[in-house]
Amino acid sequence: MGAGRILREMITHTVRLLLLSAFVAMGSAAFAQQSRLLVGAGALPGAGAFVSYSSPRLFILTQEASLYADYTPGGETDGRVLASLGVGGSVQLIRLVELIRNDDAGPLGVDVGLRIGPSFYFAFNEQTGEDEARSFRVQFDPFVRGMYRTSGGTVFFSELGATAPGLRAGVALGL
Repeated sequence: MGAGRILREMITHTVRLLLLSAFVAMGSAAFAQQSRLLVGAGALPGAGAFVSYSSPRLFILTQEASLYADYTPGGETDGRVLASLGVGGSVQLIRLVELIRNDDAGPLGVDVGLRIGPSFYFAFNEQTGEDEARSFRVQFDPFVRGMYRTSGGTVFFSELGATAPGLRAGVALGL
């Protein structure tokens, strides 16, 4: 076995040991995080509803699945309903700061993420075949979410994203 290979293996095992030690040291706080069901209303451009499942992964990451519905009124023939599904994840920025500083940031949380999925709109006017073909698209929803935990333990959220409804707010229920 050459000296270079031995050195690479020593470095690899040392890095693995350091990562394992870090995960064990941070594990108790990180595993205390819980999955949440976010339920709320939305606005902009119309009015809608928003339901999302958020599950913590790897200390600062979340895995997300969301349903969006948005009704944009118009005249008798100009309104539309948009329904979307998004799957993705986010980075918990405040949680990252907590881990670096080894400190509790308190009742606030900020997530930045991206969800991708199918989106369908249903217009109230008569549609041509070309319009119907355009009613499906793949949506990319970059978002920023703020969360606030009250002293009673209730968690409220507000979120700004690219998919309608663009402004969402509600309550986060622990699962």
